[in-house]
Amino acid sequence: MAGPLGKKVSNLKEFSPDILFPIKREEQRESLNNINFKGEDIWNIHELLWIDNNDCHHHNEISIIIPCSSDNIVESKSLKLFINSLVHKRFESLSEVNRLIKHHIEELVEADIEINNVYEKPDAKVLNVIRGKEINHSPESASVSELYCFKGFRSLCPVTQQPDIADIFIEGSLSGVDQDNIANYLGDFFEKEAFHELCIEQIFEDLKSFNYTFSKVEGYFERRGGIAIIPRRYS
Repeated sequence: MAGPLGKKVSNLKEFSPDILFPIKREEQRESLNNINFKGEDIWNIHELLWIDNNDCHHHNEISIIIPCSSDNIVESKSLKLFINSLVHKRFESLSEVNRLIKHHIEELVEADIEINNVYEKPDAKVLNVIRGKEINHSPESASVSELYCFKGFRSLCPVTQQPDIADIFIEGSLSGVDQDNIANYLGDFFEKEAFHELCIEQIFEDLKSFNYTFSKVEGYFERRGGIAIIPRRYS
């Protein structure tokens, strides 16, 4: 991988859209057996700093929404560097900033994207990820669908091997036994090296193969460099 992730990069002195680096989704999905889902990747940009034509500084938060059907994803450090380089241009308004971001990201991922207000975590029943207990995937299902938040999920960046921490949201009809088994299953990712998007797609595929009754899996990965990545997959 030739992108800037895991490398020391000097502070950019000019607007640098060429720093953006694509990663092919197809290559990341080689471990999946069945890509039978819809969804999007939400990138919360918490440190969007831009400067207007009067040299007045503005700090905003936005979300960049990329469909999971896009050919490419964005390498996270390259996006951070691109966003940081915006201070070397001058803008009339936030709308102009958003249009410029949209243009360059769409060129990179080869798909239409959206830019919205920053995405917030939904309310959910809170559970904790568990490690080391026996798992028996025999779904019992529940009568009512509910949104569950499994806290304490960890995986590893496949480039830097640094830990990525997330809350995993699953919407479905899950019995108490189902919830316990899924909490233990999520603990198996503790040493798994995978990008955020692939983690969520692997969870979605596995839960389908285990015959759990659910409709959505979403991972709210904690921010790094002012960016939080939230992949979301659903039927």
